[in-house]
Amino acid sequence: MGNIFAQVFVVLYSKQTDRKTKVTISPERLKEIASELASRPHHEKVRSLVYELLVNGLGARSTELDFERQVPEVHGRIDALLGRTLFEFKSDLRREQRDAENKLPDYLNQREKETGTHFIGVVTDWATFIPYELRGGKLCQFEVFNIPPDNPRELLLWLSSVVAVNADLEPTSEIVRRELGRSSLAWNVARHELGAIWNEVCKYPEIQLKHDLWAQLIRRVYGATLDEDSLFLQHTYLTVIAKTMAARVLGVSAAEPGELLSGRRFTEVGIGGVVESDFFDWMLESGKGVDLVRRIALQAGRFRLEDVQTDVLKGLYESLIDPDQRHFLGEYYTPDWLAERMCVEAINNPLEQRVLDPACGSGTFIFHAVRLLLKTADESGIPVPDAIERACRQIFGVDVHPVSVQIARVTFLLAVGQDRLKQRPLNLNIPVYMGDSLQWNTRGFLAERDVLIEVPETNKLLEFPFEVTHGPVLFDAVIERMLELSQQGASSDSLTDWLERNYHLCEETLKTLAQTYDTLHELHRNKRDHIWGFVARNLVRPIWLSQNSQKADVVIGNPPWLSYRFMDADLQSRFRMECQSFGIWHGQVAQQQDLSAYFFVRSVELYLRDGGTIAFIMPYAAMTRRQFARFRTGLYGSPQKGSSRLVFATVHFTDAWVFSDKVQPLFPVPSCVLFAVSGDGGGPRLPERVHVAQGELPRRDASATEASKYLSWHIQSWPTERTSRVTEGYADRFRSGAIIIPRIFFTVQEIEVGKLGKNPAAPLVVSRRSNLEKPPWKNLPSLRHNIEASFLRPLYLGESIAPFRVLSPILSIIPWDNEQNKLLSSTEALLQGYVHLARWSAEAARIWSQYSSGRRTLIEQLDYYGQLSAQFPVAPLRVVYSASGTLPAAALLSDETAIIEHGLYWMKVGSKGEGHYLLSILNSETARKLTERLQARGQWGARHFDKVVLSLPIPPFDHSDKLHKALANASTRAERVAAAVPLDEGMHFVKARQKIRATLREDGIAQKIDELVSELLEIKR
Repeated sequence: MGNIFAQVFVVLYSKQTDRKTKVTISPERLKEIASELASRPHHEKVRSLVYELLVNGLGARSTELDFERQVPEVHGRIDALLGRTLFEFKSDLRREQRDAENKLPDYLNQREKETGTHFIGVVTDWATFIPYELRGGKLCQFEVFNIPPDNPRELLLWLSSVVAVNADLEPTSEIVRRELGRSSLAWNVARHELGAIWNEVCKYPEIQLKHDLWAQLIRRVYGATLDEDSLFLQHTYLTVIAKTMAARVLGVSAAEPGELLSGRRFTEVGIGGVVESDFFDWMLESGKGVDLVRRIALQAGRFRLEDVQTDVLKGLYESLIDPDQRHFLGEYYTPDWLAERMCVEAINNPLEQRVLDPACGSGTFIFHAVRLLLKTADESGIPVPDAIERACRQIFGVDVHPVSVQIARVTFLLAVGQDRLKQRPLNLNIPVYMGDSLQWNTRGFLAERDVLIEVPETNKLLEFPFEVTHGPVLFDAVIERMLELSQQGASSDSLTDWLERNYHLCEETLKTLAQTYDTLHELHRNKRDHIWGFVARNLVRPIWLSQNSQKADVVIGNPPWLSYRFMDADLQSRFRMECQSFGIWHGQVAQQQDLSAYFFVRSVELYLRDGGTIAFIMPYAAMTRRQFARFRTGLYGSPQKGSSRLVFATVHFTDAWVFSDKVQPLFPVPSCVLFAVSGDGGGPRLPERVHVAQGELPRRDASATEASKYLSWHIQSWPTERTSRVTEGYADRFRSGAIIIPRIFFTVQEIEVGKLGKNPAAPLVVSRRSNLEKPPWKNLPSLRHNIEASFLRPLYLGESIAPFRVLSPILSIIPWDNEQNKLLSSTEALLQGYVHLARWSAEAARIWSQYSSGRRTLIEQLDYYGQLSAQFPVAPLRVVYSASGTLPAAALLSDETAIIEHGLYWMKVGSKGEGHYLLSILNSETARKLTERLQARGQWGARHFDKVVLSLPIPPFDHSDKLHKALANASTRAERVAAAVPLDEGMHFVKARQKIRATLREDGIAQKIDELVSELLEIKR
């Protein structure tokens, strides 16, 4: 190096992922090195310190370092090389970052051309590290890393993630997430390369089939279409990591990517059900993909897996899926402390009981069920091979999510542990299956169901009759023979002859299997066949588990909480039909229902033996809310003639653990654990007492010891149920606002058109966009046209209202014809000469027909439940209040052109006196406290007022009543106080509400109103 500012490029890479690295650098020495580097020593000292960091700090071999290597192609010199990461040292990146960025592409490009592999470049001044890569010939920057001044050890941890030398990392959820998760360099590099490889091979028929089959399963899991390609790449990355860890746990050598992803080495040593060819080996079609698998495996193979105590991989999965997306999907993974506590409570005879988690996710419950069985086996003196065999015979997991299944299989192995696996039985099969626990891909009566597998982009089905699906041995033999015959070009007669020689199947079964074989054979000819064995073998397993002889003693887990309103139209229809068949559908609150109650009931029906125990984590609403009222009866079946019911399943709830919003951090909404026993034993269906937890945990992934320390428990009565809709008093006079969705079609903003100003008769408008939009609407371009001014109306949202004050509305297009008293379609608008509205509506309707479910026209969607047309003719005076939030907000609206959106409830009032009377009550802290227990609860407490506040005994307004007049007068004063509060333009509505409430308290009028409301409702203070 010429001086301290010279370029030092260090390339770090090790092909020996299984080596143990001895790190000899001490914390004190690390601090000294950091201090020396910060002092800008001479170049020889820098090289010495870098060598010490890499060799002693990270365990790199000194023989792998190649210092001061000339690079004549770019007229430079790489001062040190060790693999694939280039470090350029600078004195101060605030001044020299651009200079480094100008030089770095040449070095990266030269190394990649020479070696044919991908490189990472890191520019650093030893306070800040900025990683880069070349993407399409351009330098692209990743997330910046800054060394914490009081913790230089973080430098080693970060360098380890960059260079993949340290092969002895502690496998905690936090470290796995940091090294491989959403913000890691490993993922950020891999996702861009995955995208490039996908673009290269995605048109291959076999690969497209794998993607499409995966997408079918994902839509079944999530109930809606997501950004499929992006999610597919995430799942590919996760699968490579999980399979690498499986190989590490079992000590299986799988040096080649093909062997790693197919699981061939596992089957050769008698280990089944861990790794198999699936949707995610598509990368192997590209040479770049083979190289990328090696590098992902290198990163994933660095963890010390001998003494894992938790499900460490769920943290990785969570880190790669956006938190808002997980909330939308109803995916809330279970902390280990809670899963362990539930297993101990529900599994009282672990050596004998069959245990099933029908929505196993990453395998948290499986992990603790296996650990519990093995611990009991040790205490009972059962040999290790027998104990492992018993675990594989008694503990099962099913999930429709293919990546979750792969991770759960590894979790099962981690639960057994490396030491025990050295003593495994001769044949080890991990009983975790990719299947639809709800069995929506089947046809038949109760347990005797045929399995139907859709072939993407065709109207064809692969059908497997119950006669061959009820036993895995027979089915596996049949599907394997089908695939073998297809590869040899045999006709269906060959299959039929083989079946007749070896199995006694009925004529109808033989005919159906022949038809299925013909379809498989056609897929083979079209190069779309290699995945069917994997798909079919897994999807039939739930049929086997639902046989009487296989039913579980304990069904345990955390079912999906996918909300009805987030399901697509097809799933909504199926869900509604299925809930109706069990008698748990509640149409009046359909939008508030979710998948959890149905999943609970279906699991009891299919998988739980009579007298068995089910323990599920459920939303707390399952204990109190109206949409779960029929679920709480414990009697599930179809209504029959008269008052009788055909009962499919019965349970007695025996206990409940309650986790309110006072237990944090846990789930985004209050939750509970419900325990029940199947069978009709008589007696009450609900327990009188429940166990309630309180306390703040140090972290969501707290240990069992920490949970025991920080949580306290007490017993209380089963919480009050709110089972009926409020209809008395003012409740029936208030109505929800219109559902203006999709907003891209109906909410707009005017466009400035220069000095000439706007067209007053037909202003130019464009769709108003929001980051809250969901696919597919958020991905569509905005509409932009002129609109007749008579169809532009102010639209008041929940955020448009503050206590006693109206805030700003937004602009909307409402195609309402006052003369005909109706909403106009594009055709009707054109007939009446409204050319601008007709053009806008026609374009919106075309897009709607392309992307919607087709169940409603766009006009029918706009007037869903008649909540828009009910606002016409617009009343001159309306009380409006926000439907959600933690604190109330109500105001008087006198705009006769305004439309009210469904974030608000509204009511027409005959006088300002009545309006102000109601505002005092609706905005009062007294009313809020009285109705808090009836509100839905979220992560930050009570939320969603809806009509619960109207369940209070509010007497009708009487202008002659002194107390009523006092409330109206107090509200009038509060309105003046609120109007005088200065609000900055563009201020967020939450802050505006806070300022108004604070001013009302300072004035004293808020307290006065609370006293009057207390007197009205006869509350003793």
